[in-house]
Amino acid sequence: MAIEVHTVHQLKGNTPRTKLHHLYKTVCRRGINVHLTKDDILITPAVMSIMLQRRPEDLDRGDSLALRKLLGLRHDREASSCLGPVDEAFRADTRVMEDAVSLFYLLVGEKGEEDHSARPPS
Repeated sequence: MAIEVHTVHQLKGNTPRTKLHHLYKTVCRRGINVHLTKDDILITPAVMSIMLQRRPEDLDRGDSLALRKLLGLRHDREASSCLGPVDEAFRADTRVMEDAVSLFYLLVGEKGEEDHSARPPS
């Protein structure tokens, strides 16, 4: 079962921290996943686990070096000519991490201007 929400802006809370707190209560305590339909992100307990490992200051600063490095490793693995093609199992295993990274940047991007691209900086 999942609740469908169009954008991160429609999540309950006024700041990234309060939105994350309400997501935690919905996903982890109540056992209801949240699907952000516009960005096709399924927020599950696994995604929340990654999000809750971030320091609160990362949300305030609007960046997380650790999340950018994790996402970079995934992209490097996909683009590597030495390691062979990436199979669907690898993509599925890293989907949770990618969803967490995207959610983080959607949350912090939403606090500045509403129509920012929420993808991590290059």
